[in-house]
This record gives sequence, structure tokens and C-alpha cells, in this order.
Amino acid sequence: MLVNPPVVPAAPPNGEVPAASQNAYVQFRDLSFVADILVRILKSEGLINSLKAKGLVGTFEIAANRDFYRGPILDLACESSSAATAITDTNLVIGEIEARLSALQSKEATDRRYFITTRTIVGPDRATTVLTNFARILLAVGGVGLGLTVGSGLLAEVLERRRTLRHDVSVIAPSTTAPAGQHVIPRHPTHGQ
Repeated sequence: MLVNPPVVPAAPPNGEVPAASQNAYVQFRDLSFVADILVRILKSEGLINSLKAKGLVGTFEIAANRDFYRGPILDLACESSSAATAITDTNLVIGEIEARLSALQSKEATDRRYFITTRTIVGPDRATTVLTNFARILLAVGGVGLGLTVGSGLLAEVLERRRTLRHDVSVIAPSTTAPAGQHVIPRHPTHGQ
């Protein structure tokens, strides 16, 4: 969303701009701070709860001045259980941004003709499906299960090798005793005699 400055009226002949025409938020000459104020307001817990009461189903992320750029730009992204719900949530949050911006300026007794407004640059007309929490949990459990299965198989193989080695040693050990002066060379039973 773009935060737009108001149309400034022509200065009257005496040079004084009427108080009703003055917008306290325009006097700073940098609308990026208005974007920052809106982000702070929308990230507050009270406002998020208010949005949920109004029908927000998913979650949203809002940021201003990303990518080292200071300007009047707001980035908004919503995640929800379906594409249609995400679009509905986005429209709800956009409406709240506009309402909060209007309320801020009304509080300063600014004439509505000189309000800072917003304009949607990229509308919420399409959504991308992302993994839900359930799907993430299911993938995590599947990954852990796969890891345990592979680990169990490796452990079983190691234990089987040890058992076979002990068995082989017990078969060879009795034949290693010989009368005094004679040497016996033990042979593995599978290698012949």
C-alpha cells in the first residue's frame, strides 16, 4: 500500500494556511513515519484481537520501509486456511489500515479534504497456498518417524553383527586347546578346514 499525501490547497494571498487545511502528519514532510506509525498500531495485541472479532481467521504480517528504502510503502501479507480466506483477511486488514489512518487525522481535527490517504498498489486478488500448521506438524512427525526407522534398522544390524561375532568366537574357542608342545591354528567355520 502506498500512503499518499493530501492535495495541498493554494496558499491564500495573506500567506496563512487556514488551521482546518493543516494536517499535522504532513508537516514532517516525510510520510515514511506515518507508515511506521500504522505498522506499530496494527501489530498491537489489542488491534489484532479486534480484527479477530471482526472476522480475521488467519494471521498477517505488516512492515514498512523494507529493503533499506524509506518511503510511504506498507507491505502486507496474510496467511490463512484457504486462498479465499487469506484474500478476505487481507481486505479486512486493508480496511483497518484506512480506518486507523483516518482516525489519527480526525483526532487532530484535520479537514477530510486534506487527509493522507492510502492506495493499494498490488491488490489481494490471488493467493498462494502455504503449509498449514497441521501439515507442518505432520511433516515433522513423518521426518522423526523416518529417522527412528532408519536408526532402528542400523542399530539392529550392529547388534546382529555383534551376536554373530560372539557366536563365531564361541565356536572357535574350544578347538584352540592342544596338548603341550602342539600349536593349533583356529579356522573360521565358513572358510573350510
